[in-house]
Parts: sequence; C-alpha cells; structure tokens
Amino acid sequence: MGCCSSQQASGEEIQRKIAVVGDSGVGKTSLIQYFMTNDFDEYTPQEYIASALKVDEKLVELKKDKKVRLYIYDTGGQETFKHLRKLNYPKSDAVIICFSVENSESLQNVKKNWVPEMQKLCPGIPMLLVGNKVDLRNSARTIKNFVRHADGRNMAKGNKMVSYIECSAKEGENVKEVFDHIAQVAVKRKVIRKDTEEA
Repeated sequence: MGCCSSQQASGEEIQRKIAVVGDSGVGKTSLIQYFMTNDFDEYTPQEYIASALKVDEKLVELKKDKKVRLYIYDTGGQETFKHLRKLNYPKSDAVIICFSVENSESLQNVKKNWVPEMQKLCPGIPMLLVGNKVDLRNSARTIKNFVRHADGRNMAKGNKMVSYIECSAKEGENVKEVFDHIAQVAVKRKVIRKDTEEA
C-alpha cells in the first residue's frame, strides 16, 4: 500500500494506514462497516469470519481543507491470524484497539495482549482505545456486569493511549468521531516521523 512513505500530493490528499485490533467478537468489523456505509448489519458479527486480511478505504475531510484517505486494516482477533498482523501492521500510522463494554475480559486483554503486540510490531504508534457496543449498557437494567466508562478511561490513561471513546455501531453513536480522531492523530504523527526519517 505504501502508506508509510506517502506524502500530501499537491496539497490535496494525505494517505494513512490504520490498524484495527481487539478480541474476536468485540465489534471491530461492525464498527468499520458502519463507518464505510452508515449502516449496521445485525448479522455481521455472526456471519463474518476473517479468513484473510480485510482492507477498506475512505476519504475523511478534516478542518483546514485537509483530506485524509484512510486505509483501514481489519483481521480476526484469534491467535491463528497473528501472522497476518505481523506482516501487515508494522507500517501502520495509528491503531484503534477495540473491546466490548459487555465483556470485561476483552478490556483486560487490551493490556495483556493488544498493547504489547502493537508496541512490539509498531514501536511508538499512537493507540486509540474504543469501547464498542455501548448501546447494550445503555439499555441494560443494571450495569454491574458492564465495563464502566471510567474503567475504559483509566485503561487508556494507564497505557498512554491518545484517548478513549465509547461508541455503538448499531446506533451509529460516535462512530464518525472515532475515525475523525484517529485520522487527526495519524496525520500529526506522520509529520514527526517524516522529519526524523529525513534527518
């Protein structure tokens, strides 16, 4: 894809590579699908099986007339797909690490598995923590079995992530904000990396 070496062409468009990781079933693919189509397919979580690397692309317009074409890389969270992540994620500009607010173990695996893996594959990469399926917590009679917003925020802070955002692909809540934020972060990092590479 060559995203890492890409530059802004004629002041119009920048390209950035974004990795999306997290445990299987936490809503990564639904998050990406809603961002791409503004639609939620309730059968995607059950039917989608990541047998290979999936790449989507979409143009995001930031402030100051800056356009960023995001190449979004999605693979399964299972151990069997670790080799694909090793091959495709090292040249990413930023990463979205997902967990589900209905699954506290998926949050613990952020610190246990995903942060160490991304730090190893992409040293210094900006990481955005995203809590998916917030609609389930909002509609629940009790939230005692759900991850609290404060828990996600503390996880992000404790692992030096750029921010924490909760969202719902089913309701479309904060999905655009997730990708706008990661685009802004990726653009800023590219300037720093470009300067260091040319030095």
